[in-house]
Amino acid sequence: MTRIEKLREKLGQGFSAAVIEHGPNRWYLAEFHSSAGTLIVTEDDALFIVDFRYIEVAGKKVAGARVQLQENDIFRQIGKYLESKSIKQVLVEDEMSLGRFGRYKTLLSDVGFTSDGSLTKAVLALRSVKESKEIEAIKSAQDITDSAFSYILGYIKPGLTERDVAAELDHFMRKNGADGCAFDTIVVSGANGSMPHGVPGDRKIESGDFVTMDYGAKKQGYCSDMTRTVAVGKVTDEMKKVYDTVLSAHMAAREKAAAGISGRELDKTARDIIYSAGYEGRFGHGLGHSLGLEIHEDPRASFLYDHMLEPRVIMTIEPGIYLPGRFGVRIENMVVLNEDSNENLTRSPVEMISL
Repeated sequence: MTRIEKLREKLGQGFSAAVIEHGPNRWYLAEFHSSAGTLIVTEDDALFIVDFRYIEVAGKKVAGARVQLQENDIFRQIGKYLESKSIKQVLVEDEMSLGRFGRYKTLLSDVGFTSDGSLTKAVLALRSVKESKEIEAIKSAQDITDSAFSYILGYIKPGLTERDVAAELDHFMRKNGADGCAFDTIVVSGANGSMPHGVPGDRKIESGDFVTMDYGAKKQGYCSDMTRTVAVGKVTDEMKKVYDTVLSAHMAAREKAAAGISGRELDKTARDIIYSAGYEGRFGHGLGHSLGLEIHEDPRASFLYDHMLEPRVIMTIEPGIYLPGRFGVRIENMVVLNEDSNENLTRSPVEMISL
């Protein structure tokens, strides 16, 4: 069964047609990466419209849909197709801009376009449960990410800036097979480490610092995500206590992570350890998130997410403690959830490393 066929099944009876333009959703359903294109799915047909730049390769790679060259007036082209199928009601994604939605409604006024959440919900439900080939792609991305960590341990030293380390990580990943970076690499040191999503700057690494690196490679369109905090020189007793607390929370959550529990319950496993150690309020983000074609996808492991986690969901486990103006620690692995356990996808050691 193609992914487009699975979408029809998810949408169920009463579904007439859907227009998919959001890049990751379009890429997922048609299994074709491009910067543009429109996928129209009906009860008995699917049409992928794309411009001249992609038409040749699309004809070879698009899965589950006919391919058609985009005309000068895409709205007229879509309107003619919908008219040929006698379609009067079309679902669109929540991700569609208000301006784009307005153009559809104005230029194709005889068709009812609806954004009620059902299309996006159906696509995201499919994307959340990973196929074997998706997991393999993410493993390939993580292999590069792990190799970058091994390499960077021999590179970091006092006097280098956060920007230097971030650039070196990015360069290594691209040079060693990454199609790109999964997101903007985070490298923060010393007092900057208290900012979970700090931006690498010109601060020079000093002896006695923690250096936190949150980064990932992209391979075959799929993302990896890993965070490690390493020590440069000797750390204080409090720094070691914070690191050990985060590590305990990380390992407890990895032990707990499995399908059939809620995202809230998994988050609580780590949060209780951090709060009981005296750091309540210093772990302000959720424990983890899924990922795939995008770096942040549903479902989540969060105090705000009460839904049950399913098998073959990939989840990050990334507890942290952040002490404003002083330092921070975060440790992150990716796991694949199984019925009673999980598969760890991250090979890099989690124990504290002092350089």
